[in-house]
Amino acid sequence: MKLSKSKTTALFLVLIMAFAIPLVTLPLANAHTPAVQLTTNAYIVALPDPVGVGQSTLIYMWLNRVFGYYPAGETSGIIAYAAVNNDYRFHNYKLTITPPNGTATTITFDTIQDTTSNQGYRFTPTVAGTYTLKFDFPGQDVNTYSHHPRSVMVNDTYLPSSATTTLTVQADPILTYPDSYPLPQEYWTRPIYGENPDWWSISSNWLGTGAPGYQGISSSYNLGGNGQIWYAGDTVGPLTSHIMWTHPLESGGIVGGNDFLIQGNQYFEGSAYNQRYQNPIIVNGKIYYNEPRSFTGSNLGPLVCQDLRTGKVIWSRADLPQISFALIWDHEDPNQHGVFPAILATSNFGRLFDAETGDALFNVTGVPSGWSVMGPMGEHIRYVFQNLGNSTNPNWVIAKWNSTKLWNFGTNPYTNGSLLSPAVINASYLGNNAVQILHSVPLSPLTGGSGTRSTGQSGTIPVGSAVVVSGGVNNASDPQNRFEYSIPVSWRNTMSSSPTIIGAIYDDIMILQNGTLPSQGATFMGTLSFVPYSYFAVNLNPAKGQIGQVLWTKTYDPPANNITVLLAGFDPVNRVFVEDLRETQRFVGYSMDTGERLWTTEPQADMDYYGSQASGSLTNTFAYGKLYSSAYAGIVYCYDTKTGNRLWTYGNGGPGNSTDSGFQAPGHFPTFINGIGNDVVYLITSEHTVETPVFKGAMTRAINATTGAEIWTLGSYVTEFTTSSFAIADGFATWFNSYDDSIYVVGRGASALTVQAPLAAVELGKSIVITGNVRDLSAGATQPEQAARFANGLPLSSDESMTNWMAYVYQQKPLPSNFKGVDVTLDVLDANNNFRNIGTVTTDATGFFSYQWKPDIEGKYIVVARFLGTNGYWPSHAEASFAVDPAAVVTPPEKQPQPADYTLPIVGMGIAVILAVAVVGALILRKH
Repeated sequence: MKLSKSKTTALFLVLIMAFAIPLVTLPLANAHTPAVQLTTNAYIVALPDPVGVGQSTLIYMWLNRVFGYYPAGETSGIIAYAAVNNDYRFHNYKLTITPPNGTATTITFDTIQDTTSNQGYRFTPTVAGTYTLKFDFPGQDVNTYSHHPRSVMVNDTYLPSSATTTLTVQADPILTYPDSYPLPQEYWTRPIYGENPDWWSISSNWLGTGAPGYQGISSSYNLGGNGQIWYAGDTVGPLTSHIMWTHPLESGGIVGGNDFLIQGNQYFEGSAYNQRYQNPIIVNGKIYYNEPRSFTGSNLGPLVCQDLRTGKVIWSRADLPQISFALIWDHEDPNQHGVFPAILATSNFGRLFDAETGDALFNVTGVPSGWSVMGPMGEHIRYVFQNLGNSTNPNWVIAKWNSTKLWNFGTNPYTNGSLLSPAVINASYLGNNAVQILHSVPLSPLTGGSGTRSTGQSGTIPVGSAVVVSGGVNNASDPQNRFEYSIPVSWRNTMSSSPTIIGAIYDDIMILQNGTLPSQGATFMGTLSFVPYSYFAVNLNPAKGQIGQVLWTKTYDPPANNITVLLAGFDPVNRVFVEDLRETQRFVGYSMDTGERLWTTEPQADMDYYGSQASGSLTNTFAYGKLYSSAYAGIVYCYDTKTGNRLWTYGNGGPGNSTDSGFQAPGHFPTFINGIGNDVVYLITSEHTVETPVFKGAMTRAINATTGAEIWTLGSYVTEFTTSSFAIADGFATWFNSYDDSIYVVGRGASALTVQAPLAAVELGKSIVITGNVRDLSAGATQPEQAARFANGLPLSSDESMTNWMAYVYQQKPLPSNFKGVDVTLDVLDANNNFRNIGTVTTDATGFFSYQWKPDIEGKYIVVARFLGTNGYWPSHAEASFAVDPAAVVTPPEKQPQPADYTLPIVGMGIAVILAVAVVGALILRKH
C-alpha cells in the first residue's frame, strides 16, 4: 500500500469549518479546582468510501473537544484559542490501517494540524478488499503541552478514546469529476464558471502602473518609479486586429474648415504631457480609467467602469480620484478562502475603493518606500531599508512590508475590539450601523510616511466617514505591525549613502548597486562621473541563511571611452541583471548569483540613442528568458539572456517585417513595446511630441515573442509619455488611438451564420443553390456609423485581410481591393443518414456566400453550414433542409399508323408529276 502525509485538502477544510465549537460559560478563574477529567469521543471516517484501487481517499480523525478553551476576558463567553499561528493543539493521534492481508501500518501525528482537533490523512490503497481503520487518542493533560496562559483548564486532563471504521476498496475506479471542463470553443464572457479552473490560462487582469510588474516602459527604460520590471507574466492578449468596439474620449480627428494656418489639422491628442487615456486597468472583464478633463493631462475627469467586451459603461463617477492600480489577492485562512473582491487604489495605497461599485473603503497613510514585488497570493511586498537610529549612530534594518497586513480577518471584520479590521466605513457594507473604534495607537513613522491608525479616541464613526489606517510602523509593541520581519543589517551602517536596488525576487535575492554609475553628464543622465562602482547581492531566502546577509560583492571599472552606464533591469528566469550602455546602444549582462559579467550584446541602430519617449535611455523589458528592446530606430531586438546572443529582429526586413515609414516619420516608425503575453509582443508607434496632423501609416502591432514573425497590425498612433495607454487581458487589447482620439479594444469576436436551401422540393438530377451569410456580432457593428453603413450586418474578414478591412469599417479608408472573406464548410445529412462534405465556399465583402450542388439521391437532406473560426472570430454554424423528389417519368409518344408503301420507280414518278401539272393547267383554263 502507499501511505503519504499531505496538507489539508479543500474537502477537509469544508468539514472542519462545519465543526461547531460550543460556547460554554465558565467562571473567570485561573484553573479548575479540583482538576477536571474530560471525557472525549473519537471519530474516524474515510471519504470517499468505497474507492477504487489506486484512487486516494481522505481519512479524517477528530475529537468532540477542542484543545485550549480559555475565558475571553472582554466577553462572558468561552472561545477556542487553537489559532493557526500557535501550537495549542492535541498531540499523538494514532492511525492504524489494516489491509485485507492483515499487515497493519501505524502512523502517529505528533501535533494535530487543524485548530478544531481534526487531523486529515490521504491514503491510496493498492489492493481490493476491506480495510480496517482505527483512531486512538491516548489522552492528554493540559499542562504537558503549550496552552493559553489564561486557560481555565491548566490542570485538567482529556481522557483517552478510540474509534474504528472500515474502508471498502473495489477493483474498478469510482466516478470522478474532471479537474476542469475543456477550454471554450465558442465566444465566452465573464464570470468564468467555478467548475472551469483551467480557464485561468485564457483569462487575465491588467492591474495598472502602480502595481508591481506593470510599470510603463516609457517612464524610464524598463523600470517604473520604484524600479520594478514591467512585464506582467500572466497576461493574455489578442491574436487579431479585429476591432470589438471603439469609444471616442473627446473630439478627435480632423477639425475641418480652413480657419487654421495648418490646413487639415486635427484635434488635440495629448502628445507628451497631457495624455488622454492614462493607465487603463482591467479587472474581471472590466476596464477602469479616468477620463481627461478639457486639455489637461492629469486625467481628473470621472472614473469610468466599462465592459471590456462590449464597451458598455457600467458606471461613471465624478467623485473619485485618479486610480493607480487594482489590488486582487488570495486570502486563505481556516475561516476564509478565495480571492477577495478587487480594490481600486490611488498611488501608494492612499485611498481605496470597491472595484464593483466605486464606493470608498478607507484611506491609508505611512506606507513605506521600498522595492515592490508581487507576492504569491497577489499581495504587494516591499523590501524596505530603515534606520532605527540616527545619522551619528545608525541602526539599519531590512524589513518586509506586506499589504495584506492592512486588514484583520475574521467571521465579522467589524467586531468591536478589532483594530479597524478592515476600516471599511460605507453604507453598502454596514447599512445603518456604525463602527466603534476602541483603539488609537500612535505610530513611529517610517521615512516618507506618518499618521495614526484611527481617527481618534474611543467612539463611533458615522457611516460614510473617512477612516485612516496606517500603512506601516516598525514597532514590535504595535499589535498591528505591517511588517513580516525587521532584521538588522550591520553592513548598511558603514555606507555613507543609500545603495540603489536593481531588483529583487520574492523571498529569494536582492541585487543592489553602490557608488555612482559612469555618466558623461548628459541632460538625461546627471553629473559627470567615471569611477569604479560596485554591485552586491543580499539574501532574502531564510532557507539559504540569514535574511539580509550579503552574498557577494563585485566592483567594476567604468567602460572605456567615457561610456554612460544605466541600469536596465533584470531577468528572473535566467537570473541575470543588465546594464544599458547609452552611447553604443549595447546591453551588458551579469549573473545575479555571482555578480560575474556574462555577456555584451552587439550594438543596436544609432537612432536608438534617443531610447524611450521619456528618459533617453535604451528601452527594454524581459519575458520568457529573453530581453526585448525597441526604440526610436523602429527595430525590435530579441536577445537570449543566458548568452546575450541576438535571436532575431523585427522591423528591418521586407513585407511583414518592416516598420519603414519612408518620408513620414521619417525613416522607421518609432516603435515601443507595450505588452507581452501568451508568447506575443505588442508594439505601438509613439514618440515624445508628435506634430499634427499626425504622420500617416503608424501602426499598433503584434509579433511572435519566439520568432519575431508578424501576427497582425492595425493603423493607430498611440500617444503616451510617462505612463502607458495600453493594456491586455482576457485575450483583448485596449489603447488610445490619436488619429481619432478614441479608445480601441481588439480581440476575438462572436459571429453569426445563416444558411438557406430551396424551400420546395427539387427533382433528382437537378442542381440546387445553397446560400447564406456570416455576420460580425461584436458591439462595434452596432455603433451608429457602422450600423448605418452595414444595415444588413457587418461581414467577416479573413485574418489576412483584417488590417485593411478594419481600416475600411472603422477608419474611413477605401474598401480593400484584395478583400477575402471567411471559409464556410458545407455538409449534408442525406436520406440514407450519411453525413458527408459537399464543399467549401468563401464569403464576399457583403458576407454572402452561395454554392451550387446537384443532389445524388432522393429524400430529405439537412444542410449543415459551419464557419470554423479564425483568430478574429469565434466559430458559428447553422442548418437548413431541402427535399429531392424522384425524377419525372417521361412517356414516349404513341406511334401513328403508317400509310401503305406506294413508292414508285423514278420514271413513274416523273410521269405522275407531268400528269399532275397537266390537270392543274386544265383547271386553270376552265376558270378562264
